[in-house]
Amino acid sequence: MLKKVWLFLFLMTANAAFATMFFPLPFDKQIDEATSAAEVKLASSHVFKNSAGAIMTEYVFDILESYNLSPDDLDNQHLKLAMPGGTYEGVTSMIDGAPVFKEGEKTFLLLKKIESKIYLSNFTLGKYKIQNIEGKDYYVSEVFPFDLNIGRISKEKMIELIKEKWKLSAAPLKIDGKPTFVRVPPLPEKHFTFEKRAPAQESAATEEIPVFFWSALILVTFFFGLIFFKIGQNGQLNKRE
Repeated sequence: MLKKVWLFLFLMTANAAFATMFFPLPFDKQIDEATSAAEVKLASSHVFKNSAGAIMTEYVFDILESYNLSPDDLDNQHLKLAMPGGTYEGVTSMIDGAPVFKEGEKTFLLLKKIESKIYLSNFTLGKYKIQNIEGKDYYVSEVFPFDLNIGRISKEKMIELIKEKWKLSAAPLKIDGKPTFVRVPPLPEKHFTFEKRAPAQESAATEEIPVFFWSALILVTFFFGLIFFKIGQNGQLNKRE
């Protein structure tokens, strides 16, 4: 009997040790850690074993609205995410904290691109249920639904934060008929070259000084020459008289 008690305690301790722990992150921090987002609807799923022998479930989502997703991130216009766990050939693998999606379910996902592959950002913390409360759409955290700070946010506020953080276009583009918000490229920097030129007045003064100087010199010489010529003529007349 004592052995059974110890075995039970060991299993409980082991389960707690391997349990997934989530730390509450403010919405702006969650957005900082993500690279894209999307409102999606689960279209289908299938379970498989990966190369390491782990049981995985691949979820295939229809895109309803997307934020900073490129066509390269999609597979035949669908978003595909692989999550650990599932039932494969009669064997069920359950991963504590792994997100579970139901067919037809609509959710909002924060995503992260790592080496050209898309993942759910911060694991289950990146999944939000979409709920309509008093005629207004809200995103409700899958992990902390009752947290007053990060448990719920209006769709309007979340999209406003996303656009601001990721510098997205104010209005959506229509790609394959779906609203798509894309990053706005920064305006190219303009480089101006200025030719260093002397002030107009200074330049004019520099050019006018030699002309004025020589003109004045000629006039003074002519004036004094005329005076000496007159003086000479008067001297000669006086001698004759």
